[in-house]
Amino acid sequence: MVRRAQSGNGQWPGQDRDTGPVSARRRVGLDVPIETKLHAPAARAGWVERPGLIQALASATTRLVLVDAPAGFGKTTVVAQWRSSPDEGRPFAWVSLDEGDNDPGRLWWHVVCALQRACPGFAAEDILASLRGQISAVTGLVLPLVVNELAALGAPVLLVLDDYQVIKERCCHEQVEFLLAHLPPSAQLVLITRSDPPLPLSRLRAAGALTEIRARELRFTPEQAATLTHAVSGVELGEPDLAVLMDRTEGWPAGMYLAALSLRGHPSPHAFVRQFSGNNRFIVDFLTQEVLGRQPRKIRQFLARTSVLDRFCAPLCDAVSGSGNAAEILDTLERENLFIVSLDDTRQWFRYHHLFAQTLRSLLMRTEPDLVPALHRNASAWHRQHGSADEAIGHAVTAGDLTQATELIASDWFAYVDSGQIATVRRWMRSIGDDQIAVTPLAAHCAAWAAVYSGARQPARRWLPVIEAAEHEGPLPDGMRSLQSSAALLRSLYGFDGFRVTRESAAMAAKLEDDPASPWYALARGALGFSLYMSGEPHAAKQPLQEAASSQASPTLTHLAALSTLSLIALDAGRLTEAGELAETACGLVRRDDLSPATSASLAYVAAGAVHAAQGRLDQARRELERVIESRRRVPGISPWSALEATLRLAQVLLGAGDRDGAAELASEAREVLTALPDGAVAQQARLEALEHQLASRRRPAPSAESLTDREAAVLRLLRSTLSLRDIGQEMFISPNTVKTHTQAIYRKLGVSTRREAVDRARHLGLR
Repeated sequence: MVRRAQSGNGQWPGQDRDTGPVSARRRVGLDVPIETKLHAPAARAGWVERPGLIQALASATTRLVLVDAPAGFGKTTVVAQWRSSPDEGRPFAWVSLDEGDNDPGRLWWHVVCALQRACPGFAAEDILASLRGQISAVTGLVLPLVVNELAALGAPVLLVLDDYQVIKERCCHEQVEFLLAHLPPSAQLVLITRSDPPLPLSRLRAAGALTEIRARELRFTPEQAATLTHAVSGVELGEPDLAVLMDRTEGWPAGMYLAALSLRGHPSPHAFVRQFSGNNRFIVDFLTQEVLGRQPRKIRQFLARTSVLDRFCAPLCDAVSGSGNAAEILDTLERENLFIVSLDDTRQWFRYHHLFAQTLRSLLMRTEPDLVPALHRNASAWHRQHGSADEAIGHAVTAGDLTQATELIASDWFAYVDSGQIATVRRWMRSIGDDQIAVTPLAAHCAAWAAVYSGARQPARRWLPVIEAAEHEGPLPDGMRSLQSSAALLRSLYGFDGFRVTRESAAMAAKLEDDPASPWYALARGALGFSLYMSGEPHAAKQPLQEAASSQASPTLTHLAALSTLSLIALDAGRLTEAGELAETACGLVRRDDLSPATSASLAYVAAGAVHAAQGRLDQARRELERVIESRRRVPGISPWSALEATLRLAQVLLGAGDRDGAAELASEAREVLTALPDGAVAQQARLEALEHQLASRRRPAPSAESLTDREAAVLRLLRSTLSLRDIGQEMFISPNTVKTHTQAIYRKLGVSTRREAVDRARHLGLR
């Protein structure tokens, strides 16, 4: 039987029926999950029955089931047997993880899809909609929705995450820990992994919430080894030979399986057993000769050349290896159980057993090392043609073709960022490497924007001069007019050098990005409008902001930032109803796409807080504005200006509520920002001076400085330094909030409202 990688309507994977080329969202795999990741291995006749392990797993009632052992111990097989056991009736939601799942957006997308397939009653639509946001607040919104849906099911379900050792991102582990802590009693999490995950295993173990299956339990017994050997090779080993083989392999299931394959047709099983080495490395070397050596040359060549692929179908194998009959070869390999694993129910996509793939790659490096880059280039070209940008980029990098990889990244980075997969883009840039980025303006362009969307100021500033020094003309692959436009947009959006440069750069970007159908047109006008508003020209800001808000191509963050700024303009002009409607529309976009307050979405909360304040609802205003400031303290982001707007407005709210000390602390923070970035900030300086004048008029008489506590005196001494409040906390081994409390007490006791005044007052009083 020859299998083809076409669908039933004759289309190749990744091709849309009507349009041909895949859409950006299809390319990033959001609306169409990778189906092969959601299937457990199908039951096979050659599997060794392990009733003891299956019973132990089926009877486990703990929150976490951890199947943890080195490669080749049959972890996935045991869990798959448990799933297909006649005594197990619960549904299994299965996700086979890969390195791409270090992106939280992609990880939880596939988890939710797996749960939906396993439990039709699991309502996934709202959760998937949340994951489509640009930067998903997974722990704050997505996971509570998942937990609530699991609880609402009522029926039991098991969520299996296979190959969990590939997950390296700390945030992903923290999210899994959150899920574990809130799982309803009817749900269990099963982790299959080669190494201990960074989860609170000791606490779970002590609480009786952990079931562990490790290498000791997974090792074959002599009876199981004998069963496997006979099933695979047709040879019945005597007890002495079986004991030797068990001793050499230490019950390692993969080693036993490889040995049994080598025994097929061997003229002297006894001699084979006596020659069999017991060290894993030597086992692999030995089987390279004994297993692969028995295959025809063309099959060995096919296996070695296709081992560069993490997953493959027949057309991909043909494109990479030049075989021309990959479907027939794959059918033969599967029939002979030659370490090929089916990844879907239709048996179109496969992978090699991990250890077998490693052996094949070693063979390839010994026999055809010069061919390896070409194989990866072929794989990259095929994946690019069929819409898998991530795999196309990975193979281009491995091939050493960093120019091609950069072109691919430049074409697809915005689609990934716009769909919440910024971690994937950062991974691409790390694979390119800083040395290459430093000499490749297009790579620097991608790296700078990835840094910007991640809130990493220093990398963005590092790559900006590389972009500005380039002579690249014409449109970029992502649709920007030029690298000059990219640099202008970067400077205009994030205020690196003060308002004058921000405003000039925004005007330049708006001039260059003149296509209303481009998202960069909307972005440039939104940046220009915001810079004009913050420069004290709200009337001039309205038109570019309205153009940004009304553009059909406007990205979500651009749209809501424009609406939020228009709300502030309307509010300052006394149009309270209009301001409220605009703020509510902006906040609706935040809720719809689950956007974090640490992003440009913070402006929506600023607008909402300002409207509440104008309506006299000071408590609500305070909550909204504090949300922005607290999130920005945790994740400072690139631009200080939306946080400054929140700081000044919250200070007014606190002053109106009678919290003079809190308002004075915020005024001090605003003064630090404007002292560092004074250029062009005349309007903001005037706002701050008016606030400081109000604070001075309400100053209380200072009690005796002798009332300072020892800890307050220590804080006061450090206030004379250039350390931030956060740094002072680290110096004194106390939290930033505690430092803030001490600072407010110092201000109150000394009768001052700013850090500078406190230092001057202390010097006047002779305090040391």
